[in-house]
Amino acid sequence: MAVTAAALSITALVLAGCAPAGSGTSTNDTIKIGYISPVTGAYAGFSDGDAYMLSVVRDHFKDGLKIGGKTYKVDILNKDSGSDSAKAGELAQQLITQDKVDLMLATSTPETTNPVIAQCEANATPCITTITPWQAVVFGGGFSADKPMKWTHHFFFGIEGFGDVEPKAWDQVQTNKVVGVLWPNDADGAAFRDPKTGYTPFAAKAGYTIVDPGPYEDGNQDFTSIIQKFKAADVQIVSGVPIPPDFVNFWTQAAQQGFHPKVATVGKALFFPSTVPSIPNDLGVGLAFTTWWGPSFPYKSSFDGTTPDKWISNFAASPQGKGLTWNQATPLNETLFELASAALTKSGNPHDKKAVNSALDKVNMMTLGGQIDFAKGPFPGVAVIPTAVGQWQKTSSGGWEWVVVDKGTLPNLKVDRALAPITFK
Repeated sequence: MAVTAAALSITALVLAGCAPAGSGTSTNDTIKIGYISPVTGAYAGFSDGDAYMLSVVRDHFKDGLKIGGKTYKVDILNKDSGSDSAKAGELAQQLITQDKVDLMLATSTPETTNPVIAQCEANATPCITTITPWQAVVFGGGFSADKPMKWTHHFFFGIEGFGDVEPKAWDQVQTNKVVGVLWPNDADGAAFRDPKTGYTPFAAKAGYTIVDPGPYEDGNQDFTSIIQKFKAADVQIVSGVPIPPDFVNFWTQAAQQGFHPKVATVGKALFFPSTVPSIPNDLGVGLAFTTWWGPSFPYKSSFDGTTPDKWISNFAASPQGKGLTWNQATPLNETLFELASAALTKSGNPHDKKAVNSALDKVNMMTLGGQIDFAKGPFPGVAVIPTAVGQWQKTSSGGWEWVVVDKGTLPNLKVDRALAPITFK
């Protein structure tokens, strides 16, 4: 999307006026935390629980943070990236140079995290990000072993979080082991398509053949050519990382054109409960996805010991959760603030950006989103969380729920049932 600098500046000012943010003036007794997420646009599903999450976080910080014998007020400046990379970068620059934040947080897809990281690296501002495959952050951001991130700490899983677990689920269904992939022409798609560090080596190692029809643009309306390539190659499994509207179009058109794969494990689009019901004729039944969080995951918040099942019940009972179904992104968004709280406290001086950044290097703690260990790697500043596989099903009351069908890399996770092949009515 082409957006002029003037338009971005106007948008940023409007958002600054609407958000419950700070005054923009730096004071010695106030810590400023910037938080950028896609509240609107194609990736809004990643943030639809943020109103509740931010209410929990603000309540936790209401009495301030005690650091080095002094209590500091905490001001959270939350901004909407609009699912647009140019806007995310503009907002990050504003938060750093005008609002003078002490620490930056960002979440959900490279379109938001990567431009925020770029601004933080350029302006020597500590930054914590999540919910983007780490390869898309590191390699997609132009970093390498020789040029590591200096001011950024990122936690999530990488392409291995998909590649190591999805074949385990596929093995539960008898297929010809031919996999058609939906890898768009964006940062995620490029990371998955990389022949060395991408997805294909994982699938090949597990005995599966990848059929890549080539990159397509986000917002594509006609998937006929891709569907025909899949049919010609006798694809029986579908994988990929499409945005939600694109997958709904693809899956609807696939059914109309007689393409009926036995298994579909799709990242990004199927992470959230809003996508599956929007697919007509109950075509969402049986769709599966890589999952990193759920009610039975063995985690607890460092804020107050809340477990995932308790967090879900609290969300459902809250005014902000009314009319919504919990999703697995919101707890990781809360984890950003858990890590921020720990690093700021351990820094000894929350206004010393080098000290805050150094404190993050040493973080190894249990959070609502799992155990986060920045010292372990696989890359400087990166912490990896484990994954499993879930599958969507219809409930007896006509609603939607997902169940765990493979424990993936969580050895103690309870599996609800085996992966069921997709049936088309």
